[in-house]
Amino acid sequence: MKTTSLGRHPNYPSVLINGINANFSQPIRFLPGRRYRLRVVSMSFTYWFKVRLPGHAMQVIEADGIHSRPSAVDGLDLCPGQRYSVIITARESLEFNYALNVTFHSNFLARKPGLNPRYHHVPIMYNDDAPIKTYPMIEDHEVKWADEYAMEPQDKQMLLEPVDQHIVLNVKAPNRNTSISAHAYGDYAYASVPVPPLYTALTTGDMALSPSVYAPQLNAIILKHNHVVELELRNSFAPIMHTYHSHGHAFQVVETGPVNSNSSIPVKRFTGRQPMRRDTITLAAGQYVRVRIKADNPGVWYQHCHQEQHNLSGMAFTFIEAPDVMQQTLRVPQEMLEFCRILGHPTQGNSAGRFGSDMTGIDPPLAINGTANSITGT
Repeated sequence: MKTTSLGRHPNYPSVLINGINANFSQPIRFLPGRRYRLRVVSMSFTYWFKVRLPGHAMQVIEADGIHSRPSAVDGLDLCPGQRYSVIITARESLEFNYALNVTFHSNFLARKPGLNPRYHHVPIMYNDDAPIKTYPMIEDHEVKWADEYAMEPQDKQMLLEPVDQHIVLNVKAPNRNTSISAHAYGDYAYASVPVPPLYTALTTGDMALSPSVYAPQLNAIILKHNHVVELELRNSFAPIMHTYHSHGHAFQVVETGPVNSNSSIPVKRFTGRQPMRRDTITLAAGQYVRVRIKADNPGVWYQHCHQEQHNLSGMAFTFIEAPDVMQQTLRVPQEMLEFCRILGHPTQGNSAGRFGSDMTGIDPPLAINGTANSITGT
């Protein structure tokens, strides 16, 4: 993947709900007294979705594929890439139909009637001859939204501790003195290299444990097998909201708060007996989040912002997890190696297909201005 300049955030012309333009949403039929599981998946590139069903009891039971203990909520606020499941109890009466309210919004783009926010409704039908019951609009602060810091996992996994490795990554701002519009979690805008990092991890022996064999634009972070890792992401670049999506792990959501005294974001720590896990989370302007994983899944795992224009412009980094274990347990299919050979891509050596830290032949990385990152522990 090459770093791409995408300029300003786009305004998308429509919203799809179950593949259909949201202005023509197909009804969902309820039978009185039944309980329904509603699975809500945000496939958005940029915008957030708020989902509510006034007049109905709702319990959230899952976030990003991790089952949770049931907890009562009024609605869901999903960033790009997030998923929830809720149990909705249908009403006993056939007197009214109802509307599932879907709000399409972004707080880092200008408010514009008909574009941001946008309001859509999915009919919840009990009786074809009944009217749809309307409810007054209420303010967001009056709604009990699903909150990962208040949820608990069904499997009761305890807080991972002690921490072996602390990683602090600061969201980096676009370079103002160039034509490139790039954000970054690492010191450089992420970009592809001639040798995929998986091949480097598998073919460089003991050197695979050294960041020097991975090109700087991979923002590679080495994780040792079974170590507990705490990752802190800090977004001090106001007013842009970001997201963090992890491949390879569902992380424990441990804590959030303000990055400085100028932020109004409250400090929150998980309030249940065990921290909830998920793989995608919002990182608002002026906010930090702390998450934990156990490095028990050897592989090369891409970590990125789930807003596609930020992902494509380089807002990503790579976990190189237990490369020594990978070399003993993983094998690349011969068909894949042959495919790379046909395309002329090298399949061994460092990121440049060479030995050691010699990166001759690779384009220089695009450095992103901002606060330095830190990694402590081994």
